[in-house]
Amino acid sequence: MYRVILVLLVFFIGSSPSFSADYKKVALVSVSSKYNVQKVDKIKESLTECHYQVSTKYLNQFVSDFGYVGSDRSRAKHLIDALLDDDIDVVWFVLGGGGAMNLLPYLEQAHSQLVKAKPKIIVGFSDVTAIHNYLNEKLGWNSLHGVVAMLNANVLDTQVDPSGDSKPRINDMEPIPNIDRIHTDGIYYDQILPMNQAAEMTPVEGVLVGGNHTLVAATIGTRFSPDFNGKVLFLEDVGVSYRQLDRSLQQLLFLNDFNVSGIVFGQYYPLEADDANRLIYKTVIAEFAKKFNKPVYYYPAIGHGRENHPLILGSGVSLQCDDGNEYCALEQKIN
Repeated sequence: MYRVILVLLVFFIGSSPSFSADYKKVALVSVSSKYNVQKVDKIKESLTECHYQVSTKYLNQFVSDFGYVGSDRSRAKHLIDALLDDDIDVVWFVLGGGGAMNLLPYLEQAHSQLVKAKPKIIVGFSDVTAIHNYLNEKLGWNSLHGVVAMLNANVLDTQVDPSGDSKPRINDMEPIPNIDRIHTDGIYYDQILPMNQAAEMTPVEGVLVGGNHTLVAATIGTRFSPDFNGKVLFLEDVGVSYRQLDRSLQQLLFLNDFNVSGIVFGQYYPLEADDANRLIYKTVIAEFAKKFNKPVYYYPAIGHGRENHPLILGSGVSLQCDDGNEYCALEQKIN
């Protein structure tokens, strides 16, 4: 298992609005695929045990024809109401799936209100990437790329098959993060694998952006595309073959004005991948790194696997590879 060390850092980049000093009041929201409403009590119990105060007033599932938790308009209303609620510190997404990108025009329409709101920290990943990118790019808010409320070690019950082996689940080994601790101590991961000589030789600093590769790629060329200039891009995905990943990486090579400082890749291989499967995905990334003239790193402890270590999107990140070390270090602190 990858080691996670939380340390006090002094690295700052950018001038984003900082989070509140106390992240206790959580609003649960869901803007993507339908979820199991019977799990909500377990989610509340788990978050409460982690010393969060949980509100469910913005949950209102009425499954649409596409399997979303509601219509685009209703999902957007509940999300925007939560983001505008001054009594809330954290907006935690129940589940990912699909549909969040449909809400971007509604967030755009509410921009004049949102820009005056108390900055919140949103927590989630996968389909939530669409919301992360909007809040990072358009409002200058930081956000936490991390476990959704329904998929984490605190909520998921261990499933045992007839042979007695536990059945792996997405993020079932990743606990609910302590946001106060991350705010105070920052984040430090020391097993980041450099994938090209540029990563080994060149320290990287920049604002971290990105998330799910499919969602990031879907916004490229639109008015909702992130500004990649000088940024460090994080990407992960699930449900893509290694050939599909290779095709997606060719797009990055062909992009105009793609002046990132570096790219960090998370997990792409399936949840129950064997060694050969893990290796082929890593090889695809390695082949891309040979052609890309900026630093490329690999850290599969983030994404749709059993682990999903948190990252602070919209905030500064530094990556440093010391001479003689096989791995590099990633450091972050909330602005």
